Parts: sequence; structure tokens; C-alpha cells
Amino acid sequence: MKRFLLAVIALVASIALYAQQPTPFNGQIVAPNGKGLKAHLSIKGTNLAANADKQGRFGFSTLNADDVLEIKCNKQVREVKVEGRQSMRIVWGDESVEVSEDADLLSKGDEWVKRREYLNDVSQIMGSDLRRSGAHSLISALRARVPSIEIDDSGRVIIHRGSVQKSSGGIGDRAPINFNALIVVDGQEVQSLNDVSLFDIGIIKILDEAPLYGFRGVNGVVEITSEGALKRQQQN
Repeated sequence: MKRFLLAVIALVASIALYAQQPTPFNGQIVAPNGKGLKAHLSIKGTNLAANADKQGRFGFSTLNADDVLEIKCNKQVREVKVEGRQSMRIVWGDESVEVSEDADLLSKGDEWVKRREYLNDVSQIMGSDLRRSGAHSLISALRARVPSIEIDDSGRVIIHRGSVQKSSGGIGDRAPINFNALIVVDGQEVQSLNDVSLFDIGIIKILDEAPLYGFRGVNGVVEITSEGALKRQQQN
């Protein structure tokens, strides 16, 4: 009986853990004739972006139901609302776009996310956007939202420099920086993201390189401004 109960507990725990994993979001942009189109996509209000390849394929680690995609394609810029979709097939016409959910794209897992999703040199995420994700901690929210950083259970951060778009426009090989990034809250260094509450976040900037911090910033910086400090800045 005891073994049975332990097995049930382990099963429930594994199901709960699986449910917490972010669901990859895959999409494809095509012309009305079905031909794939290259495009640049970004999540409005963040610095998370993706490039669609010549077949029109793109992916994000996860998207919130109310996110809006800003899409640049064929010298046009349009906004497309996610509206709770789990995948997205976009037919890009000269005058309009048609958006639908495509079950075939759901089976692709994260294979379309790899090498297509990246962060700009400075990733800026509002605390309100992180809280809308439904996560209960800063670590889980960032893990789901920012694929180019690794956060261990102790709250230390490694930034993958290779996934940051460089000023030349190229994308690197995702080679990680091998040391922990500096974490700064309202100008003060902290040792771990476990020391920071998700509900105190005003804005987070993730910097690949931060000369402002000298040698301390050589491995990247997670720069956090609390909600209170952000309000004071906005009032000044």
C-alpha cells in the first residue's frame, strides 16, 4: 500500500511538472499561393523576436494568449494578435492577412524555435508582462519568457551570448558565457534571483555585455528596476 501511494504521488508530481513546462509556439507565413515568406517577428512590448526562414517557418518558446506579434514582411509591417492560439498559419496578402490555427504545426515541438528565436542586444521586459504569464516566481516566469538564459534552482543566471542578435544582424552559435551573470536590483548587486519577488518587478533588462559595470558585467547583467523605483523615475 505504501509503495502504491508513493507511486501515485510521484505520478501526480510528474504531471504537475509537465504542466508547468512552456508550450512551444510554431507558425508559418505564406503568400496566398502557399509559398513561404521570409519575415521578422517580434512580440510587441518586449525584445523577444524571431526570424521566419525561406519556407516561412518561425517559432517562439512560448506566447501569452494576449500577446501581439509585430511582423515585417515584403516591406510591410502589420500586427497580428495571438488571441489564445497555440499555433499560427499566416497568409500574407498585399492588402490583408488571414490567420488561423494549424494543428499540423502543434506537432513540431520546439524544433522551429531553435535558431529562429533570439533576444536583441538589450532585452527589456516589463514586470506586468511577466506576471500576466501566471507564473508564481520570477525564475519560472523568466525561464518561460527568455529562452537565451539559463537559471539554476539557486537563482544564478547564465546568458547565452550566441542567441543575441549582434549589431551586424547575424545570429551566433548559441555558445554560452561560462560564468554567472551579474544581478543588480535598483543599483545594488544581489546574489540570486531567489532574492527578488516577481511581484516587486517594474522592469528587467538583460544585457549581453554591459561596459557600464566594468569587469563585473563581462558575463552579462540582469538589471532589475523595482516597481517602486520605476514609478519614481516616471514621476521625475
